[in-house]
Amino acid sequence: MAVSSLRRMKNPFIFVSCGQFTEAEKGLGKSIVRMVRELSGRDAFFAENVQDLNGLDSNILGALRECDGFITVMHPRGEILWPDGSKHVRASVWIEQEIAVAAYIQRLEGRELPVIAFVHQSIGLEGIRELLHLNPERFLDESDVLAALPSRLLAWRNLSSSGVNVKLRSVFTGTQEGHRINKLAVEFVNETNRPIRDLNGLLKVPARILKHWSAHYVGETKCDEAGYRCFRFDEKNSGREVLPHDARCLFSLDYCTACALEPGDFPAAVAEATVRVKVWVEGREYWDENTMKGLSVERDRTLPK
Repeated sequence: MAVSSLRRMKNPFIFVSCGQFTEAEKGLGKSIVRMVRELSGRDAFFAENVQDLNGLDSNILGALRECDGFITVMHPRGEILWPDGSKHVRASVWIEQEIAVAAYIQRLEGRELPVIAFVHQSIGLEGIRELLHLNPERFLDESDVLAALPSRLLAWRNLSSSGVNVKLRSVFTGTQEGHRINKLAVEFVNETNRPIRDLNGLLKVPARILKHWSAHYVGETKCDEAGYRCFRFDEKNSGREVLPHDARCLFSLDYCTACALEPGDFPAAVAEATVRVKVWVEGREYWDENTMKGLSVERDRTLPK
């Protein structure tokens, strides 16, 4: 099975770090994912069969940085003999590395990362785990983990997220020349306790939805994708920093779907066109994307009946 895609993790999510050497371990990881979604109200990230640096960089490291909680299950991976003749059972190298990276990110970014840890009772203590306070639960069988996890997850229902979010929205503004005109807005939400003074964003929209006008827009930049137009923006577009517990429209464009249809086009050509936005804050990337149809459905759902 392919690696779970971090790009689909729009909602707050929990990182699941679990062995995948045996079918029982893989089944446990998938069961934990289902339990997370059902009991915590969050999505779950569980990467399978990552064996290349691209998968490691774009998925696992990104997910470790963006997750709101970390669940780890450590299975035994073999016995080693110390120079003094004593024996020691080690855990999965992958799991040990993920724990170390998560700890480093916490320290680097100065934020807490809630952890639920399960360690097989045969595994010894070594490496960075000697310095961390994971307070793990010991287990003998995968069923022990599944029995203990629900009560721990219920306590995470009110878990606070990273507090920063970006959202694409469509707002009806009126008509021009008989055409319905909407505004595409990039909404930025800061639910943290600190002001955000520096941010940069990139909005990519289908070029055809801007055909009603011939203007060159402020912030427009060269686009690397045919059929699209790109726009850069920062916190200055909204006039000032984004204050704690504040929401701000960072950038907006009027668009017209009536003009977007070429002769002979089917409506789906416009409806399935995708709008994408990325915002970078303090070295972290936040993003949203939607189809024109999806934006329309969300907009019309909020209109007064």
